[in-house]
Amino acid sequence: MHQICEVNFELSLRDLTGRPWNGVGRSVVKLQTGRAEHGITDAEIDLDSISIIFEAKRGAELPGAAQLKKYAAVLTKASATERLLVTLTNAMPAYAAVALARLDSEIQGVRLLHRSWREIKAIAESAISHETNANKGWLRSFIAYLEGLLEMETRFSNRTYVVSLGRGNPKGWGISWIDIVEKRERYFYPVGKGWPDPPPNYIAFRYGGWLRSIHHVEGCDLITDPQTVFPEAAKGTWPLHYCLHLGPPIRPPTRVPAGRRIKWAARVWCMIDTLLTSETISDALSETKRRTGGAQPGAI
Repeated sequence: MHQICEVNFELSLRDLTGRPWNGVGRSVVKLQTGRAEHGITDAEIDLDSISIIFEAKRGAELPGAAQLKKYAAVLTKASATERLLVTLTNAMPAYAAVALARLDSEIQGVRLLHRSWREIKAIAESAISHETNANKGWLRSFIAYLEGLLEMETRFSNRTYVVSLGRGNPKGWGISWIDIVEKRERYFYPVGKGWPDPPPNYIAFRYGGWLRSIHHVEGCDLITDPQTVFPEAAKGTWPLHYCLHLGPPIRPPTRVPAGRRIKWAARVWCMIDTLLTSETISDALSETKRRTGGAQPGAI
């Protein structure tokens, strides 16, 4: 492999396999390899007894089962005794582990793994001091590239996801939507389906036509059985949901109505300071879009 960053590569393989590797300079690396029946892979690595395919995405969404099956079919034809199919996204590790575990029964003969872009950046940073001068340059360029992409996440770190709460209870539940937030300091929503993934840093709640509170998201759980968190929940199994842990409420200093741009149960992104200083949520939304040029929050 031309100009291989050997220490970085060894650390990456150790991270994926849990054991040390030597002689990685014998690796064969292929980028953007196309096959008529199996699509185009982002990166492939073959080294002695191991073959790896990496599928990379800029956001938090994982590759679909159909795509991963195509790449798994490529790996099963390899002569290596160890075959890894690695997804690179910005999905939360806990979510990625659960989501990929569900595909294990569908994808035979390979191990499914996930790594986030932050984890890849950390490996590169830990290797740079041990590389040759030439390879240090390659790694610094790679790290700078990742930092530029990850800066998007920082840019939106104070953006708040504003949602509407119904006054009633979830169907069949013995607790209201409002009490889930205000008394239990929790909020839940499905993974995917247009909801933030990963969860936002801040979330705000409105009901009765005006903004009630803003909360820092202290953490979250992945749940499929709501009764593990809420004894009042109806029995049943859900698709995967995020259940957020909410920090103390931040109350607007004055009453902040929704305004004309906020319709019914619409969910919008607003910078936290705009929510605390604007006359309406609509005004906060307009100012947020002015600052960001209408860009949507997201990670690589």
